[in-house]
Amino acid sequence: MRVSLRLLRYFAAAAETGSTMAAARLLNVSQPSISVAIRELEALFDDTLFTRESGSKMTLTRFGVRKLGEAHQLLKAAASFEADDSGDAASGEVQIGVFSTIAPVYLPALLRIARARFPDLFLRFVEGDLLQLEDALRSSRIELALMYDVGLPADIDRECLAELKPYALVPAASKLAKRAGKLSLHDLAKEPLILIDLPHSREFLMAPFWQCGLAPEVRYRATSLELVRGMVANGLGVSLLITHGEPALPAGAVERPIREETIRQPLVIARPAKASRTKASELVAQCARDAVSEALSTRAGHTRRRTSNKT
Repeated sequence: MRVSLRLLRYFAAAAETGSTMAAARLLNVSQPSISVAIRELEALFDDTLFTRESGSKMTLTRFGVRKLGEAHQLLKAAASFEADDSGDAASGEVQIGVFSTIAPVYLPALLRIARARFPDLFLRFVEGDLLQLEDALRSSRIELALMYDVGLPADIDRECLAELKPYALVPAASKLAKRAGKLSLHDLAKEPLILIDLPHSREFLMAPFWQCGLAPEVRYRATSLELVRGMVANGLGVSLLITHGEPALPAGAVERPIREETIRQPLVIARPAKASRTKASELVAQCARDAVSEALSTRAGHTRRRTSNKT
């Protein structure tokens, strides 16, 4: 038996959906076709690709995770070959990842720009934390990711789009909000802290305090930027953040710059270092650059108007 693209597609669909039934629905084929394909591949490799759990849930083995990454690379190479053969890179499908806290800020604009420029190019996206996106890049489940660079390893290339400085989010009714000028981390550390609790993010956001020898009380932890903003608006504490949300903040929350010069957070397009880049993924990367540029320009314009109104 030789490995075919059909077998690889069936295997990848089963891995992504977690069951042969869901994979069959996704590909519009019969469930036995998916099961037979997996058995044929396991017979060829003389190793198991999945563990079968209670019910119909299927989980990749360590061997299966490695083979899935190789399958994704082969399928993407085939898709690139077909696109080049037709002379139309702006078609087909590109899978991208977006860090969960920045997805609401940049992803809608990215999708809008891509749809307007390349209506025949279909984008599939996944949201995840930084560790999940690193894993998805390594296994080739996604071709690129819009994320923060918090010590990305050498096997992942990164293109810096912006360097963002931490800022304080404080309740509008608090004494901190009424102070003129920038806020000090020393004053912020005296208040209950609401922390973004995601892998890598939590350490990065605590680092400015640690650099100043401060240990604020972490009163609440949340994984959603919107939840943190809402909690601050309700007077439950303060927060140190990187990602700016929509210009219109909740009525009870105020953004303030930080006085101390702290480490900055690179916003990057990340890609596997050794993977080939399709023309379609390059088109999507340009859409990501333009979406970030548009969002930052809009933010800067809003800040200038707000400052002008105060003076």
